[in-house]
Amino acid sequence: MSGESSDPAPGRARHELGQISESDYINPTPERQAELSAEIDRYYNTPLDMFPFSEHGRKPDRFYDFYEASIDERFPGDRDIRDVISRYTRAFFGSLLGYVAAKRVLFALALAGLWLLAVEGPVIVGGLGVAGLAQVGATAVAMLLILPVFAGINALVFRQYRISLENRSYELSRLIVQRTRELQNLYTTLRALPDQEETRHVNAGKAWGERSAFLVRLMMWVAQRMEHLEKFIQVEMWRVRRERHWINWAGGILVVLILGVWVALLLIQTGSPMPATPWAFRLFQGLALLLGLGLAWATYHFWKTPLNLARDKLGSEAWIRYATLDLDNTIGDQISRDKERLVEYLNLNKGR
Repeated sequence: MSGESSDPAPGRARHELGQISESDYINPTPERQAELSAEIDRYYNTPLDMFPFSEHGRKPDRFYDFYEASIDERFPGDRDIRDVISRYTRAFFGSLLGYVAAKRVLFALALAGLWLLAVEGPVIVGGLGVAGLAQVGATAVAMLLILPVFAGINALVFRQYRISLENRSYELSRLIVQRTRELQNLYTTLRALPDQEETRHVNAGKAWGERSAFLVRLMMWVAQRMEHLEKFIQVEMWRVRRERHWINWAGGILVVLILGVWVALLLIQTGSPMPATPWAFRLFQGLALLLGLGLAWATYHFWKTPLNLARDKLGSEAWIRYATLDLDNTIGDQISRDKERLVEYLNLNKGR
């Protein structure tokens, strides 16, 4: 398998198995069984390319891209659910980018409002007929009101953002539960078939041996489908965590940059809008600086996307997991029963 190529393997033609019905698994036609066997070979009998790169090719893909390509190569039949999972994580990333950008825009607007009130607020208030200390007090109150307005708008934006992510998570979880339950039901059916069908091949030992071998391979392959679906989800969640980490850093840097530009613009203002009380302008500057720092701290530390939002809202505890299939013991028990019956038959034949 090569991460640099879309071909499944050197010299190996890629084919699509198509939609598989339950009867194709349990009572396949010879042609369908051959197709299923070829699909099983994708996992068990196709060696991985141990050097998946080219000296003259483009730079190697990120590891999770390469790993997902290897899963897609071996289990193309589950591409539909993997595509849904990928769309979910890409939408998660896109929503996170949009939300962080919206938070920074709101932060910049709040700082712009503080700057406007600190520099032009007394003039605006004076135009309303307020003068003297009342003019100073009204301007200061107006600046303080920016805090609750900023907090309220951010809380509303965060609520809508989180509801959107939760709805996507619930829908994805529903689809995963449906797919894994289908695989579990199929696995349970296949697990019972070797014992149930033994009586059909009483006088056809070779045919029963071939049928039993195929059922065991098929059961193991169905279990691997579930395992690699889990691995795909794990890789996608790892990607979300990495992106969340770096966006957190980028958001923090943006806060610092916006705050730094705003402080510079505020401090270069030297003219007082209230010549009679020049101290008031310094008061407004100081109050604006304190409020600006408070807004910067709040916009970075509050209304964050919870680190465990995907984990908590996807509800993975309701999923059917590969570990619940107990594959090793299932196969061990089947072999044990076959050996016990073989000894019983030998003992019966000795007594004749």
